[in-house]
Amino acid sequence: MRWLDKARLRQEIAAGTFLNLGSATSVEIAAQAGFDWLLLDFEHGSGSFASLRSMLIACEAYGVAAIVRVRSLDPDSSKFVLDSGAAGIMFPYVGSPEQAELAVKFCKYPPRGSRGVAGIIRATDYGRNWQSYFQSANERVTVIVQIETPEAVAAADDIAAIDGVDVLFVGPLDLSVNLGFPADFSQPEFRRCLEHVVAACERQQKTAGILSKPGFETEHRDMGFRLFALGSDSGAVVAGMQDYVTQIRG
Repeated sequence: MRWLDKARLRQEIAAGTFLNLGSATSVEIAAQAGFDWLLLDFEHGSGSFASLRSMLIACEAYGVAAIVRVRSLDPDSSKFVLDSGAAGIMFPYVGSPEQAELAVKFCKYPPRGSRGVAGIIRATDYGRNWQSYFQSANERVTVIVQIETPEAVAAADDIAAIDGVDVLFVGPLDLSVNLGFPADFSQPEFRRCLEHVVAACERQQKTAGILSKPGFETEHRDMGFRLFALGSDSGAVVAGMQDYVTQIRG
């Protein structure tokens, strides 16, 4: 299994993209492209947990860290995802330190958390490496909470201060909608929110992440975002197919 290096994340950019087609083939293509990490999206994506392990195998084959976005703060989904061998979980719409603490609790074995313990699971190579996995998982699993509302931005310092939270990851579309200017990422208030999240992460020695947008990549990198994603498999397919049609029709 490929883990994210949390210490390195605070210094260097880790390049990723979102995968929401629910296709292991799509995951394999992305893994071959050279990304550091891939987000398997089960919040808005087309896939189901029945296909998750095939996607994780595709990531592992090319040494890419697999992060899974679950639909909500749910202990059962979190347990299944981690037992399946994901390097970490992204939790959407985390708006308070209490919710962030729940996210950590679901990802950590006792006594730090409440993750159920099993021996023969994919994450432990079906029991062959149970001891080493059990001893290191609490430290190595990456816990990512999404900042998607003005309230979450305001609470960013308190959220980042939660022990066990590794990354505050901005969802720009949701944040722009909740700020009142959907998909307008040029608004000064939007930029101030991003700066506030990055500053909170720096103060608490955590990592800031973002799903960036074309045309804003340099700005977001310069602001200090380090867990960095751009685009998606579905977006690439749509753009590619439209380009083919345009070329054919001249």
